[in-house]
Amino acid sequence: MIHLLCLGLLALPLQDRVDPEGSPEGRDDYLGRRIARTMHWAGAPWLLRETREDEENGAALREWLAAAPGDAVCDLGCGNGYHTLPLARDVGSEGRVFAVDLQPEMLMLLRERAEGEGLENLEYVEATVDDPRLPEGSCDLVLMVDVYHELSHPVRVLDHIRRALRPGGEVVLVEFRSEDRSVPIKLRHKMTKAQVMREMAAGGFELARETDDLPWQHVMSFRVAPPDPRLEPRVLALGFADALSRLDPRVVEPFLAASVGEGSEGRRSAKKVAVELAGTMRGAGPPFPQAARVELSGGPDGAVRARFQGPPGSTQPLARDECLLVADRGGVWSVEAWRPAAPFLRPHGSRRPFVAMHTGTGPGSPAEQARLTLELGFDGIAWGTDRVGEVRAAAEAVGGDLWSAYHVLDLADPEGTGVGQLRAAMEGMAGGPGMIWLALRSSFPRDFEWPTKGEERGVALGILAELKELAETTGVEVALYPHAGFWLETDRAALSLAEELDSPRVGVCFNLCHFLKVQEGADPAATLRSAAARLFAVTVNGADVDGENWAKLIQPLGSGDHDLGGLLKVLDEVGFEGPVGLQAYGVGLPASVHLRASMGAWRAAHGR
Repeated sequence: MIHLLCLGLLALPLQDRVDPEGSPEGRDDYLGRRIARTMHWAGAPWLLRETREDEENGAALREWLAAAPGDAVCDLGCGNGYHTLPLARDVGSEGRVFAVDLQPEMLMLLRERAEGEGLENLEYVEATVDDPRLPEGSCDLVLMVDVYHELSHPVRVLDHIRRALRPGGEVVLVEFRSEDRSVPIKLRHKMTKAQVMREMAAGGFELARETDDLPWQHVMSFRVAPPDPRLEPRVLALGFADALSRLDPRVVEPFLAASVGEGSEGRRSAKKVAVELAGTMRGAGPPFPQAARVELSGGPDGAVRARFQGPPGSTQPLARDECLLVADRGGVWSVEAWRPAAPFLRPHGSRRPFVAMHTGTGPGSPAEQARLTLELGFDGIAWGTDRVGEVRAAAEAVGGDLWSAYHVLDLADPEGTGVGQLRAAMEGMAGGPGMIWLALRSSFPRDFEWPTKGEERGVALGILAELKELAETTGVEVALYPHAGFWLETDRAALSLAEELDSPRVGVCFNLCHFLKVQEGADPAATLRSAAARLFAVTVNGADVDGENWAKLIQPLGSGDHDLGGLLKVLDEVGFEGPVGLQAYGVGLPASVHLRASMGAWRAAHGR
């Protein structure tokens, strides 16, 4: 008996991994939503009821879809053709409409109507529960009206749709709004917008456009998403924030793990948490204002931390501003904790992120460099403003982050020195923890009519004012980066600019090697204390404090006579919790060798 019991226990993990869509019955629920059952063909007359146009405004929907002559369109779950026939007229004789339905009786009714109108550009397709049977690369548009919520095999169907779409093609979901209790449709036949986005993200799709102009329904168009390891948790976090504003526990609960941590209050069941949240919010209002931002970063043990921030200019405090998002063994993401943000002790011993700057992580592709840094225990990588999307995806794919993008701007020629690339990088880093490390130099000629730094300061402030606005909308901070030999050379000058701009999104980055190069004295304590309120980042390395060249001023951590422990004590004293970048410019050792040595010194400094 014990032997049989052990065999049964060993089999449990295998049973857990059985694909629920591998059977004809498919799923009863998906990502916390109960799946509805398909309407029988005998109810087809209801699809052509006299009141449907008033309730759904199909003409407005099709105008928004904008199917053009020659397009290839699929009406998936077409029924007897309420939308199919008008779409066939829209695409014309040069276009094609795939009329797809599970029930052959529905297709027969549709064929009779199409023949009565003389339409010959329809292709009738009898689908299976897990395959719409569309040719690969055949469709510009796949439309599902009040259909998706009935799919018993949503994962497999979306996989087939992805293959059927042409480049740039869209899949459009039209679903009755579950957020609106006045919509007179059974709850199981409605969906929230947040739930739609969550399920489509799980299928590898991202929102392309949407409209809320129909009387009772959402209209949401999706395209195949580029590779994005954080797509699902990002959509989950935003969906959770949206669900919390609905004051309805049935809308909140699907986003929660089976038990949820709430800071010092321990863990409770998802149902209890959802009911309490909805009850509390009825008295206090939603916890997140409209247009709240979410910033995702790597968390402990493969989790993802979602930090919520109010919209630009908002002063509303967020009592609980962090979610911990965790994926289960099946890859399903959910909210495991919702709490006030609190730093956690990282494996290398610090609460501050320790980041490898790309001046010392090569050679190799961004993916190879990101993998190396994470394997050695770094929290991510710092790069330039080029290839931001690729580097960010590479870092996030291995559980790290793109923490910064470095850029050098010439005050005499900002366009020629990549201010456009800088702006694009900020937009590409939105939703993550990254910031811009901005160095400013000047190639103004000496006989230029503005020969003084005071006049050049006006140019710098004008550029930074524009970047400040972009920082507000993207959430990506700008840290001024003092650099030896540049126009912006000292920490004092950088702090002065930041103070004049007076924005919570503009601060300074302290760089040890440049401090030692240009400033008198080897102790940065006074500089760090004066910059504390606007200190966004710090870069460190091993160094000889009296070094006369870069080889002496930039060494692996643990080399040279600079006191790393003393610097860390000052950072603790001023309450600095931002990223610390490892500078390795010019270090001649192989990346794996000097990065490992620096990580060893960092761990030792933190008692690890």
